[in-house]
Amino acid sequence: MSELNIKSLDNFIESVTSGAEEAAAAFQRTFDTAVTIAAGAGGTYNVEAFSSKIGCKGLALLFIFGGRGIAVLIPDSTGIVPKWCNNPDVTGKSKLSTFAQEWGMNLVPEAFFPEDYKAAMVENMERAMVRGGIELAASYLDINLTKADGNIVTIYIVWALDSPSDFFNEKTKSTNLNADTDSETIPNLPKFDSSKPPLLDAGVPNFESFGTVDFNDTNEKRRAIDDLPGYSRSLLKVKVPVAAVLATARKPIKSILELGVGSVIQFDKSCDELLEVEVGQKVTIGSAEAVKVGDKFGFRIHTMVLPEERFRTVEIRHEGEYHTKTESPQIIGKAPVKSFN
Repeated sequence: MSELNIKSLDNFIESVTSGAEEAAAAFQRTFDTAVTIAAGAGGTYNVEAFSSKIGCKGLALLFIFGGRGIAVLIPDSTGIVPKWCNNPDVTGKSKLSTFAQEWGMNLVPEAFFPEDYKAAMVENMERAMVRGGIELAASYLDINLTKADGNIVTIYIVWALDSPSDFFNEKTKSTNLNADTDSETIPNLPKFDSSKPPLLDAGVPNFESFGTVDFNDTNEKRRAIDDLPGYSRSLLKVKVPVAAVLATARKPIKSILELGVGSVIQFDKSCDELLEVEVGQKVTIGSAEAVKVGDKFGFRIHTMVLPEERFRTVEIRHEGEYHTKTESPQIIGKAPVKSFN
């Protein structure tokens, strides 16, 4: 497997070149704008050089692979991002999510196939990169989009980020970008009180000096899968079959034996109804519609079915009340053995 750094630049160029047609088709389906896509120049990511390019509002796509992030940055100044992206409705969010998934499949090398896809507008793409933890060995590739009028705009794909979960969270890792120097200033942190003994050892500071945590704060980071204990996370790795069920029917065995090439099986289900999503070949977890993801088939979830609730009758006993166990007579063969004394 290739490394996710400057050594993988050729892989990204090859992937963008081979997936350009499908990515352009996905762009047109999402934004109703025809473009052609081509790979441009690339190299090592330079913070100062990119400050003037991405220190602005824009649409960001985030692909997560192995806990690391790959970002596609589309500056709003390019004029190719529609205004509805600033405040998308439910349909708009679904379109952006599908767009991110399609671009992740077509522009990211197969060795780094994304496990998760996200897309949203950010007020400042440079700050988003800082929040996402841009790595020292990060690299980039220019992607040139040619519009129908012949104008060419450049967007960027950058890898890698070591904290992709904070990329879109503007309330974490607050930064103060100096407009004159385009440099990041680190916010003041509470000073360590050397008069208090450390916890554990000398290399671990006393966390009491950093204040207390307000658990009523709505900005507190929500619990994530990584917060679960190890034995619970291991269960999440168990693979189960997931299927989209078009329709089902019961037919006599005679009819099944008569099936051949070209036979048509008719179902009661309408062709415009939603598909059923099954897990484990028997448990229906929701309904979905069929979608095209590149040249592959997929389905978009519409509704989810709540887990089945199970109830057990609780026997109420009064204080001091008890039930004696009744013994059944011993059975030998079919006749009970009883005492005749």
